[in-house]
Amino acid sequence: MTAFIEPGAGVGIIGGGPLGYALAQTAKNLGMHAIVLAPSEDDIALTAADMPLVGAADDADALARLASVSTIVTYANENVDGDALAELTTKTQLPSGTDILTVTQDRYLEMVFLDDQNINILPYAQVVGPNDISKAIESVGFPAILKPIQKDMGADQQLLLNGPEDVANAQQLLQQRPYVLEAWLAHPVEFAVAAAKSGDTVQVMPPVQTVVDGRSLQAAFVPTMAGPEVTQELVRVTKVIAEHLDYTGAFGVEFFMTESQSLYVKRIYPAPQVNTAVLATTAGISPVEMHLRALLGWPLPVVSLLRPGFLVPLATTQKAAAMTQVQIKPDWHFEFYPVGSPQLGAMTIFHPAAEAVAALNATDHFHLSLNKEE
Repeated sequence: MTAFIEPGAGVGIIGGGPLGYALAQTAKNLGMHAIVLAPSEDDIALTAADMPLVGAADDADALARLASVSTIVTYANENVDGDALAELTTKTQLPSGTDILTVTQDRYLEMVFLDDQNINILPYAQVVGPNDISKAIESVGFPAILKPIQKDMGADQQLLLNGPEDVANAQQLLQQRPYVLEAWLAHPVEFAVAAAKSGDTVQVMPPVQTVVDGRSLQAAFVPTMAGPEVTQELVRVTKVIAEHLDYTGAFGVEFFMTESQSLYVKRIYPAPQVNTAVLATTAGISPVEMHLRALLGWPLPVVSLLRPGFLVPLATTQKAAAMTQVQIKPDWHFEFYPVGSPQLGAMTIFHPAAEAVAALNATDHFHLSLNKEE
């Protein structure tokens, strides 16, 4: 467990965007100084920084500058150079360590880690080159998705294979780099679970159900629409993962659920997730604050839901519609990012999912369905 750190210390944050912004704001709320390393001068996270630094998360010189002025260091960017970071910081400075990055930056190692803990994952196979795809399909089956092993490769590098003709196309398009072939679920129910770990203490926060379109979050809500048995299993699996990670801080686990209520772990995220931000207003404490409390050696509270909530991310193109709702919905909660953010912010409706969706669709400006096939 991390030694107790009093207010006034410097918290170094690697990574910008909404998560870097939230980490900086929360660090300041806890009385700390926020030192933020973001990739560009106009990154919104720098607006919340006491000391803004510009540089890439894999830039050793930039990481060295951050470490030199920080009491503790944390990453909001899972693509940080873990080897460089480990060399530039002490164990006291980097309570989270970098072992979790080894697991989460490589899709194949992540699958192997989960497999070793006997955790349900979708069938998968490693693909080293184009000639391996047919053999991998024999064990994984159709449909399947081909992804680069490195998670920093974008969605445009992924290929969905529905039949033999797609395999032939993939063999022609595939670059010479390692891939993972995973079974594909067309319309699963999805969940995100946040947990915080400090020493032997693990606190799993209430599971969040998410509505995702591709890689884009459409909504996140609590309580989930799953029954108590599913909720218990989400919490149990997250605890198992936490117990086998050499890590301090908050992290996220994403799940798929099939129509038969079979659960599969989708991925692990080595930091608090934006997908679970709805807990800040519904459980009274955010995963970001739980993360910082763990890093600062502050005790972790047991977290439970205080009220239902349905969070909807807001795009910058929805500004006019959002401003209308601000003026006529006094019971809704709104959060807006600084000007220049690629996202406008988020709004939360404090009703169970079905009621919240009805209220949302009644605005005539926003529309959402909980049925992914629509």
